[in-house]
Amino acid sequence: MTKRAVVIGINDYSVQGFSNLAGCVRDADAMYHLLIDAFLFDPAQVFIYKNQQASYANIVKALNYILKASEPGDVACLYYAGHGGLHPTSTAGTYYQTIIPASGQFITDFELRQAADQLRPSEVNFTVILDSCHSGGMIDPATPVGDVRTIALAQQFVATAAATMKTVVPFGIAVPDIATMSNNIHQVAPAPPATVCYTEEANREFVPGAKATLLAASRWDEYAGESSDHGFLTKAILETVNASNYSATHQAFHSALTTKVHNLANHEQHPVLRGQQNRMNESFLHGWTTSVPTPVG
Repeated sequence: MTKRAVVIGINDYSVQGFSNLAGCVRDADAMYHLLIDAFLFDPAQVFIYKNQQASYANIVKALNYILKASEPGDVACLYYAGHGGLHPTSTAGTYYQTIIPASGQFITDFELRQAADQLRPSEVNFTVILDSCHSGGMIDPATPVGDVRTIALAQQFVATAAATMKTVVPFGIAVPDIATMSNNIHQVAPAPPATVCYTEEANREFVPGAKATLLAASRWDEYAGESSDHGFLTKAILETVNASNYSATHQAFHSALTTKVHNLANHEQHPVLRGQQNRMNESFLHGWTTSVPTPVG
């Protein structure tokens, strides 16, 4: 079994023209060492890109490599700390959540699915960890704790999205097609001065046919915050994983992280677990012990 990863941390968004962040590079450095020391990833197979190294081309190339190289029993991980955003698709009312590289186009679940088509989810544990936010806003107008990892949206974009948005495809689960997530949001509204907010229909976190498992920093109606040293999700991961060869099920790990993130964010942020429901009782970032067919939607 081989464990491979792509680790990304971006503070410098000068090329994209967005506000800079403070803790993302530290997050990436810390997760790089954590994956190797605690989760026993192969150091030669962990690729880290920081600031301007984290271009669209570099990220996609590295991601394609680790997935193409994966064999039954292997583990592949994508860790990202940086800005998140929203991007319209060619289908009216449907948007992608995105991660935003230091340069180049935004990366959506479409690119992730294209890369993940090189593996079989019943045999390879592909996990995405996102310490970023994608909602572009929050239902609760309360001021978030610390800095937040989302970009300001143009006023016309906010107006159009608020009037038309019906479906949002979350980055990180590699769904077979956007129709899988059809009509999954409601209560869409502009959130001044430059954001849009929405909530998710109940019981849509786990998707038949997803090729990845996603651990995301926050719900869609929340910001993902950061303190002076780390993003809240990453800080919680570092505090929770304190031993080599750490092992916990996805559900247990998510529960432990939720408690810590609540405390860091004054209960304004809730980590979310998405993707392959048939694997939630398996160990986080460990190879699958059995071959479980992914349900067909």
